[in-house]
Amino acid sequence: MKTITTAETEMGSETAGARGARHPGRHPGRVEPPRITATPMSEAFTRKYGVHAGLMGGEPIQKDLQEVWKGEVLSSDSSRPAVAYIHIPFCSSRCLFCGFYAHSSIEETMQAYTLALGTEIRASGKELKRSGVTLDAVYFGGGTPTDLSRKDLAWLVRTVRNELPLSDDCEVTIEGRLFGFDDEKVKAVLDEGANRFSLGVQSFNTQIRQRVGRKHTGEEAVQRTNRLVELSEAYRAAVIIDLIYGLPGQGEAEWLGDIDCAIQETGIHGLDLYQINMIPGTPLADKRDNLPAMADLSQQGDLFLAGRKRMSNAGFNRLSIAHWGRDPRERNRYNSWNKRGVNCLPLGSGAGGRWGAGRFFQEKDLTRYLARVVEGEKPLAMGMYAPSYAPVVGLAIGQMEQQVLDLFTLEKAAGRPLVDPLEPMMALWQEAGLISEESSACHRLTEAGEFWVVNLQTLMELELKRLLCET
Repeated sequence: MKTITTAETEMGSETAGARGARHPGRHPGRVEPPRITATPMSEAFTRKYGVHAGLMGGEPIQKDLQEVWKGEVLSSDSSRPAVAYIHIPFCSSRCLFCGFYAHSSIEETMQAYTLALGTEIRASGKELKRSGVTLDAVYFGGGTPTDLSRKDLAWLVRTVRNELPLSDDCEVTIEGRLFGFDDEKVKAVLDEGANRFSLGVQSFNTQIRQRVGRKHTGEEAVQRTNRLVELSEAYRAAVIIDLIYGLPGQGEAEWLGDIDCAIQETGIHGLDLYQINMIPGTPLADKRDNLPAMADLSQQGDLFLAGRKRMSNAGFNRLSIAHWGRDPRERNRYNSWNKRGVNCLPLGSGAGGRWGAGRFFQEKDLTRYLARVVEGEKPLAMGMYAPSYAPVVGLAIGQMEQQVLDLFTLEKAAGRPLVDPLEPMMALWQEAGLISEESSACHRLTEAGEFWVVNLQTLMELELKRLLCET
């Protein structure tokens, strides 16, 4: 459930998620290169530079946003992958660590929102169909999409299937929590075409769960997870869960216990391991002094390493830095492709996305969102033209999510020399113990490099900006 973690990134979901990408982002504070140290896992940097990299600047769109968006869609290259992010800004309760809580789950409000969202989906679908584009993944994120009623959530999935141009094997993900996601609701969305669930379990330890505001006990979370797996089997749908390391009172024994529980006691098809992100203003940040100690950055590095080793030994396939699959049913398509900077259609209040040369952000205010949909508009609040170097940066970020960095590929995409200009930075990273050289101009992230990947992605973004914007 990427809305509450330091996940990848993701324009739209960042969770973003991927979900800092719903808003224009800047890298906080001063960005320093890595330090040369004998212990890079704990000392290469003094802090993480952000939750996500790739939130590049750009020029604000001064023209009519509706027309610009439609123009970008109509000029799309229909051969390129494309995805959609659908934001559901409601939660029945707020977990202590969540920085994306927006609106309480009030039935009447959610019903009105569902109808408006359906209208927006139909209108946007018409534009995409005119362009010949098909969507390869659709992600319902939040908030908590599973807080919607059975009828409303199933109707939205049906609307997506009927109104958006989807590829034959489109991945349709429902993000949510186990609590309140009952059998009838699960069956309803499966019947309508959902084929992937991303569930925020965070921990199977009952005490830790209670400290951060989760409803179920650990035993109940295991039982409910397995019930979802059972219900999904006939549809060949994938069930993925998130676990977080660095929670209050969670040491290595508790962290590995959570992973072992997920692997050995559930039938999940994929597992995502995320580092806790301490967001100012969240209940966790406010109550931190009254809770058991949380792992510091050095200890989080140790937890990352322990989790990585456990997953590798268990035979899970590494899909990206944070994502692991047990079998081919888990494709992690939306998260992986969104990291690479593919076109992402934003739908819903507070959603963000990109299309062509533009990045678009929708009305966050629910009242304005509803009013603009009624008026027949796509409820865009602002937009920016992505900088010219954005595609190369997206390629580099996507590569590093796969733990590699191929400078020849970046050079080819940029259409100008990059291998030699980037070599000094690569030499420093290698000396700092963050990458190793596999072949000429091709590098692989070390374990420490994986832990600090967002910093490396940020540094690469800034260096590519400098190199590609030189006159």
